Amino acid sequence: MKDILEQIAEDPASGDTALLQRLFGLLRPRYSDDVEAAAMRLEALAELLEAQPSHADALRERLINMLNQRRPFRLLIDAGILSERGFRLELGRRIRYKLLPPAPNSDSLRDWLDGLLRPGDRQWIAGMDQSLWVRLLAALHFEKLSPEGYDRLQDTITTAIRSLSHRIASGGLNPELLRLDPSLDAHASPFLSQYEEISCFLNRCQEYGVSSDDDAAHALVLLEQCEEALDRVRRRAHVAGISVELTYVSTRLGQEIGRLKQLLHMMEDRPLADKLTTLAGLIVELLSVSESRHDVRALLRTTTGRLANRISQHVAHAGGHYVAENRKELWAIFRAAAGAGPIIAIMALIKILLMSAGMAPLTQTFFVGLNYALGFVVIYMLHFTVATKQPAMTATFMVNTLTRIRGSSTDKRMLGCFIGRVFKSQMMSILGNLLLAFATAVALSYGAAWLLDWHPVSPDEALHLIEELDPFGSLALFYAGVAGIGLFLSGIVSGYYDNKAVYERIAERLARLRGPQRLVGGRIWKRVADYIGDHLGGIAGNVFFGFYLGIVGALGFLTGLPLDIRHIAFSSANFGYAWQALDFALTPKVFLLTTAGVLLIGFMNLMVSFGLAFYVALRAINIPPLAARRQLGRALLGLLVAPVRLIVQRGDLCSEAAAEKVANVQESASK
Repeated sequence: MKDILEQIAEDPASGDTALLQRLFGLLRPRYSDDVEAAAMRLEALAELLEAQPSHADALRERLINMLNQRRPFRLLIDAGILSERGFRLELGRRIRYKLLPPAPNSDSLRDWLDGLLRPGDRQWIAGMDQSLWVRLLAALHFEKLSPEGYDRLQDTITTAIRSLSHRIASGGLNPELLRLDPSLDAHASPFLSQYEEISCFLNRCQEYGVSSDDDAAHALVLLEQCEEALDRVRRRAHVAGISVELTYVSTRLGQEIGRLKQLLHMMEDRPLADKLTTLAGLIVELLSVSESRHDVRALLRTTTGRLANRISQHVAHAGGHYVAENRKELWAIFRAAAGAGPIIAIMALIKILLMSAGMAPLTQTFFVGLNYALGFVVIYMLHFTVATKQPAMTATFMVNTLTRIRGSSTDKRMLGCFIGRVFKSQMMSILGNLLLAFATAVALSYGAAWLLDWHPVSPDEALHLIEELDPFGSLALFYAGVAGIGLFLSGIVSGYYDNKAVYERIAERLARLRGPQRLVGGRIWKRVADYIGDHLGGIAGNVFFGFYLGIVGALGFLTGLPLDIRHIAFSSANFGYAWQALDFALTPKVFLLTTAGVLLIGFMNLMVSFGLAFYVALRAINIPPLAARRQLGRALLGLLVAPVRLIVQRGDLCSEAAAEKVANVQESASK
């Protein structure tokens, strides 16, 4: 470091940045997470500058020359702030730059920093104590800047402040914000008022200089009001729905307001130590965000997180209906699942007939998917349930409940009580689907053979169906996992369209259609529109899952990839059709193996869909990945241990007090 500082001191006015790059390279630790080593090196540099004021003056002059040559203005207003292109254009730009990186601009300070920094530098830069950066800045003695250098820096900051203030005023009139808060569409809007106040403040600064009696206090108050308005919009979005565009705009405005407040603090007449602290925070932030400039995942994480949270809340609300609190509710869940069993058996029979109809592959795929989709929609409209669709709902509800339990109590018995309820509710639902689908399939095939002398399934087809359910001699369990992914995605689709129905005001818009009103009457169409608005998510999720089941198998057939689906309810129905077609002549070994295959398929359906939904719900409420994995592991382990605990404790994991606590927590989580 000393040698580099001496070389800089030989020609401090040079615009060459090679020595600055070498100096920064000496600060970089060998491992990016070695914050202690980086702190020792930064402290050593500060000590050298404090011991040699001439070296500090030379380094300061070299830095100022570099800033003057490379336009820091764009860095101040763009780094760490979403662009004004909008989400779609920004996403497309980042994807293109991932495939083909942009050519660097030699005059851009931001591009120079991109070339200077490496992946992982953010860890040690942001991980160090900020007081070390303040000490380094103090050792450079920026208060000794020449009047010309000071004026150029102040002009840069002033221009950045004006630009950010203008952007905030324009963003405050965005239609997405005004839809949720119409009061912003007025001259008294803080977004507009802050621009006027900041313009007056900067004009006074240029004429008279900054004084303690003429600071930016009023402008900062208006910026705080802007932040309050954004919080108000976000709260209303939980009721009125949310979109990616709204999250993008509100996130960008929040970032711009934060940057503007930092720059205003730099302009205020405050003690030097306070200004250095603000400057150190700004430098660390600018260096830390450089690596995410073209990062697609960072953009998605920043802009879709709130939408994911809102979707998860819709899913959680639906999931609350699938967790029984008492024996009466358990039997209600069983009856709803049992009602779906015969419909599933009919859907399985129609699928078998379609597969043997000799249609073209694309036509066959469409009709198979349509069969599933219509069947699931009918089940939904009749208030029946498909058991394996529950985990994607109950997992999100479970996350909300577990986080409340974790924050409000350390009672392990309370946690066991809740997991036991989830397990028992799920098992009753599975039994309802499984038993009625199997029994209906046997009854239908036996009745058709006896009354109509028609066999829906031939013996050869029956043997093929039995082979497909072999858990060890086929890919049945893998295909069950593929079906579990579809179950998870259907929950996401359902939550997305529930949010969309609220955000787009679907019911009100449908009710305004003239044609349907003339066909069925205004009152009937109003009821239809209200039903669609209230149940759009459920309908869309079931349609998606139906076509998913129909398309995946066809995709595997057309591409030669090992892709297909196995679903416990349809597998039990297929088992029933095959068993009757073989005149109930299966050997005990084959019967038990096939039964085990059906149960293991159900286990894979549940674990995959539950695990994915649980993990996504944890991420949606901003639990770190490591903590999310631990929480997910504990939840899955709890569900696996639940049957053993229920047997050992004779079917009850809940004391009266624990049950009352869980009921209260479930109620608050569903709300």
